[in-house]
Amino acid sequence: MMLRQFCAPLTAVDTVNTESESEVSASKAIRADDPYLAGHYPHFTIYPGIFIMESVGQAVRAHVARHRGAAYGAELVEVSRVRFTAPLVPGNTLELNARITPGEQGSDHLLVKAEAWREDGARCAAMTLTFRLEDRNA
Repeated sequence: MMLRQFCAPLTAVDTVNTESESEVSASKAIRADDPYLAGHYPHFTIYPGIFIMESVGQAVRAHVARHRGAAYGAELVEVSRVRFTAPLVPGNTLELNARITPGEQGSDHLLVKAEAWREDGARCAAMTLTFRLEDRNA
């Protein structure tokens, strides 16, 4: 039995570009009718910072599937650094770029340095995350 790794119905990326071996980019339109935004925060709805991290995670998993094959997944195992610097509100578009390199823990880990911006160029977040590769067929 395969366990679901992600909460539904969170779609944290609308588009993903996985062409580069060492980089992934993605975007997400922040919409007021997304069900997970209700109440975060009352009278000033913002896209939660943890969802920016999930946007990076979904982009990394798409990158891994493209470059390693559909049998591979990526699980977040460490948050080394994260800084949120500007809010994302309904009507904004999150743009992110992540550089992916082998992790210090070995060939089954990926070090991801990501930055996220709004469409107006304001940086929203910067983070360093480590993912462990998983061979689902093993």
